[in-house]
Amino acid sequence: MKRAQRRIVSLATLGILVTGALVGLATAWPLYQAHRQGLETVTLMSASAQAESLDHLLARYRDVARQIASRSELRCRLETYLEDPAATGEEREALAAFMAPRLVDAMLPSPDLVGLERRDPAGRPLVTIGRVPDSRPPVDGAEAAGQTRLVPAEEGLLVEVTAPVLSREGRPLGSDRLYFGPRGIAEMLDDPERFGEGARQWLLAPSGPVLLAAGPGGALVPAEAEAEADGRRTERLGEALASGRAELTHATLDEEGDDAAVLVRVPLATPGWGLLVQIPARGFYGVVYHELLWAAMVVLVLMALGALATARVISPLLTRITDQAGRLRHSAHFDALTGLPNRAYLNRRLALALERAEEDDSALAVLFLDLDHFKDINDSLGHPLGDRLLQAVGRRLRRAVRDEDALGRLGGDEFVLVLEHLHEPADAGRVAQKLIDALLQPFIVDQHEIFIGASIGISVSPRDGRDAGELIQRADTAMYGAKALKRNTWMFYTPALAEASRERFTMDTGLRRALERQELVLHYQPQARVEGSRVFGAEALVRWTTPEGEVIGPGRFIALAEEAGLIHHIGRWVLGEACRQAREWELAGLPLRVAVNLSGLQVVQGDIVGDVRDALEQSGLSPARLELEITEGFVIGHADEGLERLNGLRRLGVELAVDDFGTGYSSLSYLKRLPVQCLKIDRSFISDVPGDPDDETIVAAILSIAERLGLDVIAEGVEDATQLDFLRSLGCPAYQGDYLSPPLTAAEFAKRWGTEGLAREA
Repeated sequence: MKRAQRRIVSLATLGILVTGALVGLATAWPLYQAHRQGLETVTLMSASAQAESLDHLLARYRDVARQIASRSELRCRLETYLEDPAATGEEREALAAFMAPRLVDAMLPSPDLVGLERRDPAGRPLVTIGRVPDSRPPVDGAEAAGQTRLVPAEEGLLVEVTAPVLSREGRPLGSDRLYFGPRGIAEMLDDPERFGEGARQWLLAPSGPVLLAAGPGGALVPAEAEAEADGRRTERLGEALASGRAELTHATLDEEGDDAAVLVRVPLATPGWGLLVQIPARGFYGVVYHELLWAAMVVLVLMALGALATARVISPLLTRITDQAGRLRHSAHFDALTGLPNRAYLNRRLALALERAEEDDSALAVLFLDLDHFKDINDSLGHPLGDRLLQAVGRRLRRAVRDEDALGRLGGDEFVLVLEHLHEPADAGRVAQKLIDALLQPFIVDQHEIFIGASIGISVSPRDGRDAGELIQRADTAMYGAKALKRNTWMFYTPALAEASRERFTMDTGLRRALERQELVLHYQPQARVEGSRVFGAEALVRWTTPEGEVIGPGRFIALAEEAGLIHHIGRWVLGEACRQAREWELAGLPLRVAVNLSGLQVVQGDIVGDVRDALEQSGLSPARLELEITEGFVIGHADEGLERLNGLRRLGVELAVDDFGTGYSSLSYLKRLPVQCLKIDRSFISDVPGDPDDETIVAAILSIAERLGLDVIAEGVEDATQLDFLRSLGCPAYQGDYLSPPLTAAEFAKRWGTEGLAREA
């Protein structure tokens, strides 16, 4: 009997081992092909993304060329010169002398722009600035519009972009040739982490049939390869460029066949440009072999466990153990408050889902959900009620998803949903909207009717990652993007969101120390009367100079300061510094009115009246010399709740102005209620006048409204005499902009607009 039992056990064990071996062999080859195909697809996508990055850089160069070629003041002066058939050589030299410094100023915002040559319609150079090639054959400007190529120069290769200079009627006035340093392209080609160890990148450009690689010092140099091999690469890349699509092939680079490689060829959208990537085949497919080894080990372990379980017949014991384990597992893997899977169990479910997705070559999505304004509910109604609300939210979300979907709570008011077997990424967006809609109906908790929304971020595998932690983190990043957009909405992850998140974190950390390190400074842009150009005031504009020397404008950090709760601290500093500076100028014989921009949060949340009163008392400045600007968007959204505080500011004796006027749609009805004395016409309406009938009508209408309401008007963004003459013809009383002066430091402002400076200009 015992011998028979041993034989049965032996046969069962052998059967399990043989079956496991056959299953392993049957699944190994399809698994290898699936992993290989996925790896090649990801590599093609990465190479295409690299090519797109190169295209973006070249497109930025073309944009710079078009912007410089379209500068109206230079075009008008060139057109006037060309229309004079009797123009002399001295007039040509005068034209070049006029253009040169202005073209230099236009080049300054682009640090990689190293040279520029402007030619007349005949192809003769008018102005040459910076590094340009020694030999430059004539090029028809109309035919070469937007042409981008590499040209040799004394210091190495340069990127040449040609742009026509056209009159307003489209008549050719000449052409610009801009020369950009190759450092930006070289740095992209020299990225050692994009395609793995041992990978190389080359570029094919219209400079000739030679592959180029990143050289020392940010230069582009011919690839270090044998002429024959180089020719083969160039020929194959040329074929890919002609086909207009990316392709991945395998190649043997030496005669012995030992040096095998994976070649990826991607054409750029810019005509004639292409990218070639060479990856060592051994390292490239090593990941696939590693995955197969891991699968083989799993199969062996499972075979051994199955054989051992069968041999010892431990099912009764396992039953008891399973019952107990099912209970040190439910408590360890499920959230005690909502009963949903917790973070650890979600990570495990997601990891298994990723394995299944790789096996059947399908996509899955991770949805990261965060409740909007949940902290306000905890603070106002208490944490016990907040916990009951979370339980109700969990129940409602669970009813909105499928049984096979993995819904869990990470902690706090954060939930995660894993969706498998997606047909297309858009399906995840539809599910996200379904979850948002499920929360629209109010929750009744302890006789309180509570409305709450949610912001959802979405990441999709394999596009956004193949690791559970990476997918959750990127969905979290996308969620913050949704909150920043408008809340109660959803957003897919993009690399730009990750970059914005990193920049946001860096700026948030630095901004919290900016005041104590004295990194904030005010610049002042003068305001003048249209008639006589008499300077009567200055707008204070805050700048942040980081420890690295970067000067950051308010457009990049004010919104962050508002969200981080720093706007009141920064706003009080700006008020105090502006008032102090205005009082200092007043004592020095420069009695100006200083204008300070207010954040809407300063008005509706802080003690803005007390802040302004303190700034005036500490500086000794007369209230009449302080003007506070509120945006039209604030007027539209907060007129009712902010009206009393605005009246309180007016009772202090300060002036109030509506900034960016004209960009909203419903603020006109509030003008008669608000205690404002001035409207500032937004620069977007000034940039195209005269010439744009719609903008001309809007400006005239704003001036008419202001006149009827007895309000002063300041036009922002005046950049040339033509715009000023147009405003003068409509009776606009005041203006500011770069035509009068760009924003200046306090010392520069006093030097130019102080008593001595005004005397010199007079």
